[in-house]
Amino acid sequence: MKFHKTLAIVMSALLVAAASHAALSQSTASASPADTPKRTAAATPDSKSADSKSAGSQSDKPYMVVDGTKVDQKTLMGWRTWRALACERCHGAAQEGLVGPPLVESLKRLTKQEFHDTIMNGRPEKGMPPFSASKMVNDNWEGLYAYLKGRSDGQIKPGHLYPLDSDKKK
Repeated sequence: MKFHKTLAIVMSALLVAAASHAALSQSTASASPADTPKRTAAATPDSKSADSKSAGSQSDKPYMVVDGTKVDQKTLMGWRTWRALACERCHGAAQEGLVGPPLVESLKRLTKQEFHDTIMNGRPEKGMPPFSASKMVNDNWEGLYAYLKGRSDGQIKPGHLYPLDSDKKK
């Protein structure tokens, strides 16, 4: 009985995710060029320094963060992508894992290229749909990687994020 209830919850989450994915693919087509994040030297798919643990200077990381809640524009767009696609339904609000794996742990191991391949192709055998058809994901996957890497490194706090130039505090 417990298995059937769990299966029903997982199937329900997948259906909602697929519907959200389809809706977002359509709604993000009108995104403004001003919202497109700028690339940094650390943000290349084959960059090994961006994939290292939290050692090194801030410039070695694919994100910039102050006080755990103020981030650069690219990382902010990654967080907005996370929220818009409702990734927390499977991966948890603090990326701790639910039916999907804990991304705060996964990003300690995944390279940037492996992350890209996973979100674009999905892992259908494990229940994760591909997001390659989503304009929002295609435009912001590097920012999403930066956000999750910052969470994994313990530098970005869970919850609401603000632009670096914002006076707002959590």
